[in-house]
Amino acid sequence: MQGTRFLSKGGTLRLPLLPCLMVMFNKVYLVGVGLMNGSLAKDLKRCRLARVIVGVGRNSRRLGQARALGLIDAYQLLANADVSNADLIVLGVPVRQVSTVLALLKPSLRAPAIITDIGSTKRSVIQAAAEIFGELPPRLVPGHPIAGREASGFEHAQEHLFKDHKVILTPVEVTQAAAINSVKAMWHAVGAQVAEMSAARHDAILSATSHLPHLAAYTLVNCLGARPDAQDIFTYAAGGLTDFTRVASSDAAMWVDICLANKDQILASMAEFNHCLHNLRAAIERHDEDAIHSLFTHAKRTRDINLLKE
Repeated sequence: MQGTRFLSKGGTLRLPLLPCLMVMFNKVYLVGVGLMNGSLAKDLKRCRLARVIVGVGRNSRRLGQARALGLIDAYQLLANADVSNADLIVLGVPVRQVSTVLALLKPSLRAPAIITDIGSTKRSVIQAAAEIFGELPPRLVPGHPIAGREASGFEHAQEHLFKDHKVILTPVEVTQAAAINSVKAMWHAVGAQVAEMSAARHDAILSATSHLPHLAAYTLVNCLGARPDAQDIFTYAAGGLTDFTRVASSDAAMWVDICLANKDQILASMAEFNHCLHNLRAAIERHDEDAIHSLFTHAKRTRDINLLKE
């Protein structure tokens, strides 16, 4: 079955799931050991895909705790990190920190190392790499696993976090096929579905499917919390409010970075949403029962067809 390709529902390319116990990398450096990289570390260890996992960060106490939990085998402080023997480097830092991190890693970085990331915006990562290296490294494979939880920190890391979730890779023209295939194989091995697209397309899609819902949740909570009857609102909140605003418990600093890194696409998605909200408001003001019913029926049908699991 080696080399066989499969298309999952929706046309996403899927490769056969690699068996565990197959070492893919000698040394993996996880720069930023939080929820996502911590979960990846668990899966790399579970499937024995890496012989040694090194955590890199700014806080030695936190890195020591991650090592004590068995997530990483060793750690280094970012300020003097040596990644000269890295096979794979996974950047798990806020997207606006990528430039600073790459500048610190650059002196010890060697050509064979593959660099990938898990950030929610991709054009900003590519731009940062081009600025730091003067050109795009051929073994840079920007990536974004569409998985996670509203909790943050490696304490919340879990095995199988990426199972059956999509990972989007956004390689550029100079990216080596071997580097793409290695990153793709790693994600398949931990159970993810992998797709490729341009960074611009990724950022446009995610501005609508991820960024806009988070901003709506943050805004709704703030709006309700500012009302004089806020205490009653939250005391008698139904499950719908809890479910809809769950993501408002996400890390605020991370989402500030995403807003600014993907500013233009987010503003465009917000404008589209405002237009749709205006149409609904106008229908309610007109007491237009048919228009309201049509909007709701169309929304239900669209969601049921596209988002409900079989």
